[in-house]
Amino acid sequence: MISRLSGLLAAFALCPLLPTPLAAREPVSVNATVSAADPRAAEAGQEILRKGGSATDAAIAMMLTLNVVEPHNSGIGGGGFLMHHDGQTGVLESIDGRETAPAAARPDRFMGADGQPLPFLKAWPGGYSVGVPGNLRLAWEAHRKWGKLPWAELFQPAIRFAEQGFEVRQRLDTAMKALEPIWADFPEIRQYFWIDGKPAPMGTILKNPPLAALFKRIAAEGPDAFYRGENARIIAETVTQAPKNPVPMTEADLAGYQAKARKPVCGPYRIYTVCGMGPASAGGITVLQVLGMVERFPLAQWGKDDPRSWHVIGEAMRLAYADRETYLGDPEFVAVPIAGMIDPAYLKRRSALISMGKALNDYRPGTPPARQSGPPPCPSRNRAPAISSRWTAMATSPPGHPPSKASSAASLSPTA
Repeated sequence: MISRLSGLLAAFALCPLLPTPLAAREPVSVNATVSAADPRAAEAGQEILRKGGSATDAAIAMMLTLNVVEPHNSGIGGGGFLMHHDGQTGVLESIDGRETAPAAARPDRFMGADGQPLPFLKAWPGGYSVGVPGNLRLAWEAHRKWGKLPWAELFQPAIRFAEQGFEVRQRLDTAMKALEPIWADFPEIRQYFWIDGKPAPMGTILKNPPLAALFKRIAAEGPDAFYRGENARIIAETVTQAPKNPVPMTEADLAGYQAKARKPVCGPYRIYTVCGMGPASAGGITVLQVLGMVERFPLAQWGKDDPRSWHVIGEAMRLAYADRETYLGDPEFVAVPIAGMIDPAYLKRRSALISMGKALNDYRPGTPPARQSGPPPCPSRNRAPAISSRWTAMATSPPGHPPSKASSAASLSPTA
């Protein structure tokens, strides 16, 4: 029903618990730094910063550009999480823009007639896996709070690529080849990404004028141009009448979407306090669990190429994932024992299960101490040297529906 983040590591902030020589290190950049999955998106972020935009402005522009050049990984058809740190006040905030299930979704959506879970490739294409997209509401809320440039300015790099063309590079080429068998049922995707009956080969220059037109409307009118009116109607019809796994999605599902403020989760690791995105993201808690379990081992002494490091990290990850699968979920529906899951004493007990002699092989969830479901407070100030006075990190998930006539290939993926 909602798409998965492509990767466990979402946005994290690190700050020393105590003043140490580490604080004397030179910053990586005296001005600003951007990072994105594709250099063209990073260039868009740099462009926005040079115009006087904030880190949040740059993050939004990079997400939109990725929508054009890597539509299988990111964009307005999917969802995301955003963390923002203010270097002047020390305040760390986060926004949950993850996709939500349509109102008609039920717990048995991914179960077959035999009562067993559907195989992934049967559940994935079409309507079953489509969630209500969240990225635009997330971007709008973040821009309202922390943006500097006009909203419309953030769309210009992505509009340029969509109108003037972008080169198919390796990541997109690999994705299109992998999705080729599924695309037989989605002719509108083929219209924009296929040439002569095949996915466009690497090096091809593709254009996406309808996506540019949609971006222009959203730039001028705000996110309601996406979530309401004609675009919302066509998205709802596309999911409801999908050639594979059609299920109801309504205009009310789209109009009712809200991005929500969430509390980050923070925990200790050696001299640092590490902060990450809280639920509905699983990344923050899971990474904090892994760090808590490996802390007793001399990883720095062993180094990254030592099999002992691989073994310890692998065992910790599998134990953390056992907890993840048992306890983590959407806080709107599940009481997540956040404080208990990252309690240092609990993680020491979990770490004691890791043996250097052999793999555990049986990775069962633990029993976190009964604590309140909310996250413990994050530190109010960050003693770490800041690359800039403010930073924003945004993690996004793949778009959640096949391109409709309105979104016009905003997404490569016919799924969430």
